[in-house]
Formats: sequence, C-alpha cells, structure tokens
Amino acid sequence: MDDLDFEFLLRVKRRKSGEYLSEDEVKILGVINSGRTVDEASRELGITVEKLDKIISKLNQDAPYVERIDNDLSLTSEGKEFLQNVNRLRELLVFYAIHPYVRSAVTVDGIIFYKGNLVLIERKNEPYKGKIALPGGYVTYGEKVEDALIREMKEEIGREIRDQTLFTVVSDPARDPRGHTISIVYSGRIDEEPEAGDDASKVFLVGREEIGKLQMAFDHQEIIKDFILRRAWL
Repeated sequence: MDDLDFEFLLRVKRRKSGEYLSEDEVKILGVINSGRTVDEASRELGITVEKLDKIISKLNQDAPYVERIDNDLSLTSEGKEFLQNVNRLRELLVFYAIHPYVRSAVTVDGIIFYKGNLVLIERKNEPYKGKIALPGGYVTYGEKVEDALIREMKEEIGREIRDQTLFTVVSDPARDPRGHTISIVYSGRIDEEPEAGDDASKVFLVGREEIGKLQMAFDHQEIIKDFILRRAWL
C-alpha cells in the first residue's frame, strides 16, 4: 500500500436534528481548537467571517460546541469532547484499513454482587432486547479494560464497584449475533443498591437458587454457572 494515499470522510450525525455534519464543519472545529480569532479562522479556512459565523451558529444549535468572546473563538468542553471522539474514530478507521487482520470486538461484563445477591439487568436494546443479562458493554478504542469495567458498571447499574477481580475470558465466535465478540468477565461488589441506566431498562437482584430458572442473553447463564462452580458465591 506504499503507493496509495487515502483519507476518511466521517459522517457524524447531529443529535437533535438528525442531520449530518459536513467534513468542513468538523474541520472548522479543529481550526478553532487550535486557538484562533474570528479573522484568523476565516482566513485559514478560506471563507468569509459572515459564512464562518453562520456555520458556528448552526453547529451550536445541536450542542454548545463553540464559544465566542469578542473576537476570540474557543471550543467548549462539549466541543472538545466531540472533536476528540471524531479524531479517535478516524484513527480507528485508519488502523482497520491498514491492518492485515480482521479484528474482534472486545467487551467487559460484570458478575457483581450486592448484599449476597447477583446484580442483573434487562437489556433495553437489541440484540436480546428485553432479555436478562450481566451488566457490561464495549471497550472503547484507547481504553483499558479495567477502566471500561468501571465505566460500564457506573453507566448500567449506577454504582462504583470494589474488589473487582478478573474471572474469565469467553471468546466463542458464535456467542454474539453482531459478530465475533470477546468478553472479559470480572467479579466484584457494590455497597449501594443498583439503579438501571444506559443499555439497562431494569435492574434485578437475584439469589443463587434462581439462576437456573432464568432465560438469559448471550452466554451469560453459562458464565454465571461456571462462576458458581469455580468460586464461592460472593
């Protein structure tokens, strides 16, 4: 591929209107992030100040990405986070384009206990919408799996976990209908009653004797049974 050159055009959808941001709008955010006055930004982008103001106004209709104080432009915290996510996605796409191997997705799942009961969720989204599952989710690009576990537990059951311990890794290519997904499973505890959030529509506390009666998503029931066999119920 040494004789090839390419670039990715990202189609980023606005949260409120559902419209896509243009590549020029993303470029404008990058220029502003470098610290520019209105005049400097318009010259660098090759557009008039009036057109730049219109684009910034349109960007800010979705979220307050750009802040203007007198003649100085800067990105808000939301704008910086948005641009960072776009750049991460661009890096990921380039990585996948030049890497010779197809990559599996990586998730984390938590076998989490509260007062001797196992914390389970009802899935809000497909696949397995409405099914019972372990709380968990995807590891994002550039994120440690340990950090992903903490983040996902906060998002799905609303609590900080403690005593997290690596339990197992499951990697059957057929375990997830979305594609080959490797799950890194941890055990842990929480000290406050869980609350459903993110991909969880409900949260449940389940005793050991109830596990065999559940109809669970993915291979989560097998994971829990394996945990019971290999370790004491926490």
